[in-house]
Amino acid sequence: MMKLTDEILNKYIDGELDQKTLNEVREILRISEEDMKRLKALQFVHQGLKNMKEDEVSSDFTQLVMSKLQRKVKVKKEDRFFIFSISSVFVGLSLIIIGYVIYSFDFGTQSPGPVQFITNLSDTFESWIISLRTFLNSVNTSVIGSIFSFVIIISAYFLFENFKHTKEQLSKFN
Repeated sequence: MMKLTDEILNKYIDGELDQKTLNEVREILRISEEDMKRLKALQFVHQGLKNMKEDEVSSDFTQLVMSKLQRKVKVKKEDRFFIFSISSVFVGLSLIIIGYVIYSFDFGTQSPGPVQFITNLSDTFESWIISLRTFLNSVNTSVIGSIFSFVIIISAYFLFENFKHTKEQLSKFN
């Protein structure tokens, strides 16, 4: 006698068994109460699945999804451009500072030894500190602070506008 699996019981429910197997399954179901309970459970699930209604989508669903994806790609490109721009400014400033440091060293005609290199480096930093102290008097400090404050306010404005724009875009997706 064969053992009834869920696969065989599902084929029995769907009417996909040949006559010989069908007779064997009926005989087993007549004898085995446990297999009959499994069959009833599978029939219940089968009927539940059969009664489920499919979700319908609108006719312009594909077009709507594609337009949202295109908007999302556009926003990502704008974000990349913004990050690239800011990174370029920082890299440019770093290169200018490094170039100035290298240019400010007075190596003379001969290649300096380690002691001469450290002396030149120390002298350069000392002259920078003296220049910085004379530059950062009270008037210049106020001007620099005002400029930084203005830059921070402008950056905050653009950050807020970008956040607002992103929030509007996300609300369109919902």
